[in-house]
Amino acid sequence: MNFKIYFVCVPLLLFFANSFAQDNAQTVLKNIQDKFVSITDLSAQLTQSVNGNVNLKGKVYYKKENQLRFEFKNILIVSDGETSWSYNQKDNKVIITDYESEENKILSMRQIIFEYPQDCDLSTYESEDQTVLKLIPKDDEFSFSSIELFIDGDNLITKALIDDPATGKIKIELSDYQLNKNLPDSFFQFSPPEGSQVIDLR
Repeated sequence: MNFKIYFVCVPLLLFFANSFAQDNAQTVLKNIQDKFVSITDLSAQLTQSVNGNVNLKGKVYYKKENQLRFEFKNILIVSDGETSWSYNQKDNKVIITDYESEENKILSMRQIIFEYPQDCDLSTYESEDQTVLKLIPKDDEFSFSSIELFIDGDNLITKALIDDPATGKIKIELSDYQLNKNLPDSFFQFSPPEGSQVIDLR
């Protein structure tokens, strides 16, 4: 191959390789989104670590649309899609916020799957016998610099790696999924216990 042909072929090869990578990432994303749409509710075991140290371990529940419940030792976080309650049992304190507040956005599974990708560059790679979808923000709108979603054969997220310059390396692991168990709406409501300190930030 002479130099002239080489310099023509290399950019073409890079173009097609990049196009294939982007197409593959979009396919992976669509598979995740289709799976999520098919789910009415779910529960899973959750473990979160920051910079290699486990700081939360418990269970997460989700029900359409944007109803969430996190159960950890001494901490309960509940959202009905409009209001979020964070109850610290040890301190007997409840913090109430709007669901749409910045602090709650990272809790939204729908936002991570449907909204974040629109403002991120997407790519994929294989790791631990799973496909990984990587999201890198196109600008500094988000607090994180990247999110990596590990996807199993059922198109469920088993692990999320979040690189947050302010917090560090956050790892969230999900296991023991239970799908479509008809969780009641009342499971995603919360009334502050009598005598608890209530801080309403709405």
